[in-house]
Amino acid sequence: MHLTLFSDYGLRVAIYLACHPEQTVSADEISRAFGISRHHVVKVVQTLTNLGVVEAQRGRGGGMRLAMRPSEINVGWLIRRTEPHFDLVECFDPV
Repeated sequence: MHLTLFSDYGLRVAIYLACHPEQTVSADEISRAFGISRHHVVKVVQTLTNLGVVEAQRGRGGGMRLAMRPSEINVGWLIRRTEPHFDLVECFDPV
């Protein structure tokens, strides 16, 4: 099974935030930590925020943190929400 980079980055962001629970983390910090573009990090964070996984504050002094305890995040659920067409076999395709 191959995941998209978007899902990979989503997992990385969640893991990074879980490892830094006592602070807000910037997109730049995550970008530098993983060597990925800030633009990609921002897109992933927007999705994770819409899913309720991440809380984000914009502007000076802003940043992000997990909106839930790490133990409450189901990896399978997160992957299904970040993969656009995650059909393991053709019969799961609703079309």
